[in-house]
Amino acid sequence: MNNKKPKTTFLLIAVVLLLFSMSSCMKDLQDDVTLETHPIPEGVKSGSVALGADYSMHTFYDLDANKVVRTANNYRYDLAFESDASGWHILLNSATFTLAGNAGTKDFDAVTSTQGLTMTFDASSGHLDSTAIGRYFSINDIDTVLTQNVYLIDRGFDAQGSPRGYRKFVIQNFSATNYTLRFANLDGSDQHIAIIQKLPEYDYIGFSFDDGGKQVVIEPDTDNWDLYFGQYTTMLYSEGEPYPYLVRGVLANRNGTQAGLLSDVIPFNEVDYSLASAFPFTDALDGIGHDWKYYNLEQGFYAVESEKVFIIRTAEGVLFKLHFLSYFNDEGQNGYPQFEFKKLEP
Repeated sequence: MNNKKPKTTFLLIAVVLLLFSMSSCMKDLQDDVTLETHPIPEGVKSGSVALGADYSMHTFYDLDANKVVRTANNYRYDLAFESDASGWHILLNSATFTLAGNAGTKDFDAVTSTQGLTMTFDASSGHLDSTAIGRYFSINDIDTVLTQNVYLIDRGFDAQGSPRGYRKFVIQNFSATNYTLRFANLDGSDQHIAIIQKLPEYDYIGFSFDDGGKQVVIEPDTDNWDLYFGQYTTMLYSEGEPYPYLVRGVLANRNGTQAGLLSDVIPFNEVDYSLASAFPFTDALDGIGHDWKYYNLEQGFYAVESEKVFIIRTAEGVLFKLHFLSYFNDEGQNGYPQFEFKKLEP
């Protein structure tokens, strides 16, 4: 993952506004456009999820049970706190284009703007050494010493493309059971102290700055889902400098699920267990990612590349193959991925 950071906050805002402008211009699929049909081979299952026409939702999916485990709104939280007793990592809500920067000072009142700060986002690979907040403490012999540095967070954009505002915060303490967070608006108003309790049945527990601060559950029980369908922030590469972008795609459950592109040449029906079991999995969460689709400018909708076959290995070691069929619903609205998948056995 290239962790090269955007040069200015202005660039980030411009990119996102361009994205939402493009989204607002997308036309529904014309009535005379139909999907190609084909017979479904034995053992192949069909799945679908609803991100919404405005992409405001995300979905957690269980492949073995072939069901949606939970669908939730993108804007329910701002930060995600590692919930294991020994955990300390803090993640951003990638679905809203959230950014964060370390002000490099302990003076809470002095931080009133993003000027001079490097604002960045968490890597879509999910690697914990590539987070925007990073390590906020040091180890001195056997003691953990918090920096008490002030962080500034840009909460990104809502479904209509409107900015969700800024907050500043300090991690005052963390332990095997909770975190202590001080936060306020940039002008120091609406200041609060929040205690975020760890819940071991989840990888991460969410926190929202809304309503004076509140702890929220942001994902199903760790063992009950495999894939996340929804928005997330990533780096895109084209001519010139790489740039951050808000995309819609698929991420793996970080608790042991692995996924990646096997082939865009071998037909889906010909991929078997021997091919899948030899696949060189990595621990990147965005192995399926977002580029299994592209926007058809002429017809005004997203077309999927169904020839791309992805392999998933669940935390239990079960192998699946998967490919996408479409990105729209019966009304022709984008944001409704449909796919086929099959469990592979020796």
